[in-house]
Amino acid sequence: MAEELVGKAQLNGLLIHVTSEDANFDVDIPTHKVEKGIDLSDHVERKPEVVKLSGLLIRPTNERVESLISKLKNIEIKGQLVTYEGRRIYKNMLMSGLSIKASSKVMNGYNFSCTLTEVRIAQSSYVAPEIKAVTAPVAEAGRKQTENKKGKEVYHVIKKGDTFSSLGQKYGTKWQDIQKWSGYDPQKLPVGVKIRVV
Repeated sequence: MAEELVGKAQLNGLLIHVTSEDANFDVDIPTHKVEKGIDLSDHVERKPEVVKLSGLLIRPTNERVESLISKLKNIEIKGQLVTYEGRRIYKNMLMSGLSIKASSKVMNGYNFSCTLTEVRIAQSSYVAPEIKAVTAPVAEAGRKQTENKKGKEVYHVIKKGDTFSSLGQKYGTKWQDIQKWSGYDPQKLPVGVKIRVV
């Protein structure tokens, strides 16, 4: 029983007895070919941390051992993130390669091994669209629109202070159309002249 206490560790809060904890902190060093000399490298890419565990799954009764194995299998199958607390603490790991082996030396459990691999969970890049009310564009808002229901032309006698713009607003017509119909220079509108406005 004294051996059970050696290597006591936790995997997502589940007590396991680890006899071997092998961690790998590897990197990739990409290189680029050159004409002469050794290849060039301009950066280092860190690989995920990988921890290989082996040890014992021990409980006082066979039912509790089977329950522990079932919980570990669910963690692996469902891809749950794992926090391992042993000699070192590793977070954001996924478990793979869980295997158990019966041994005559272990009467109330199994030898086990598994691999923990560091992962980085991607955040969604989805951005919810901004919802805008669908409305028809409002042209000439706040201005009374006059309609020429009979299709007849309407004329206006120029008074002092009249401009093509003010006449366009008054009659609901584009000022460019009024200028085109009148033929006058916008800077020199003659007072008293009758021009078409609709």
